[in-house]
Amino acid sequence: MKTRLVVAVLVVAVAAVALGTLCWADAGEEARKIVEANKQAVVTVQLVVETKMSYSGESDKDERKVSATGTVVDPSGLLVAALSQVDPTSIMSSFMPEEDGGSKIQSNIVDVKIKTEDGTEIPADVVLRDRDLDLVFLRPKKAPETPMKFVDLSQAASPQAMDEVVVLWRLGQVANRVLAADVSRVQAVVTKPRLCYAVEARRLGCPVFSVDGKPVGMLVLRVSRAGGRGGGMYGGMDEILTVVLPCSTVMKAAQQAKEAAPEKPAVAPPAKPPAKPEAKPALKPPVKPPAKPAPKPK
Repeated sequence: MKTRLVVAVLVVAVAAVALGTLCWADAGEEARKIVEANKQAVVTVQLVVETKMSYSGESDKDERKVSATGTVVDPSGLLVAALSQVDPTSIMSSFMPEEDGGSKIQSNIVDVKIKTEDGTEIPADVVLRDRDLDLVFLRPKKAPETPMKFVDLSQAASPQAMDEVVVLWRLGQVANRVLAADVSRVQAVVTKPRLCYAVEARRLGCPVFSVDGKPVGMLVLRVSRAGGRGGGMYGGMDEILTVVLPCSTVMKAAQQAKEAAPEKPAVAPPAKPPAKPEAKPALKPPVKPPAKPAPKPK
């Protein structure tokens, strides 16, 4: 009897492992299809960001290059990325003290390029930043000659907890910016203060898809700003969460971005010319006494 019981347990265990392996194999196959279908819509964003930080009357200025994953969401080339990836100061500034004399940090995006699947670089503008949603929208400076491939957010999926999802992102220059993918699970469905999906992911600004290929949303940071202030720069790990912002929320912001004017880089006021020194009155030559007349001959 005991032998039969042990055999039955082993059979169930082997079947469970085989079923799990089969599920992951199926997810891998679906992920490859998603990569192929969206490889032209998931691109690299290259930016030059100028950062200025001031504290106690002193200031420091820095300029650096930033690369991030972006997703084209409209045939016009409108693109969305995570603001925290493009401009890290958007998160840092939320935890700076507000009282007088506290530190302040500002950023200015001075140059933007979209790098497509085939390596083409397209100059672009920032058209909308939403710190609350952690989204930034970019648009090509010149309308593309042909419509760009894009992710149709209107064909959205609504996963449940423990459902598998596929995350896409671009690797860095060291890997020739190839498109990468990973399979993750929805850990929780958060409904307040707004709908989002908690997932375990190390990347931001990446599009997330259900295993049947429908878009779920964008990976962004959710920050508890009330808990963060006064509790350190990030207010503890419990105050920050990586979530998938659903397509419906991204679409509303994208509609505003379509109508928004390009964001103009901040321009420093022209330097005042140095004050000219006051002209001193020219010195008059000394007055010579009149010459004495020559004596008359006797």
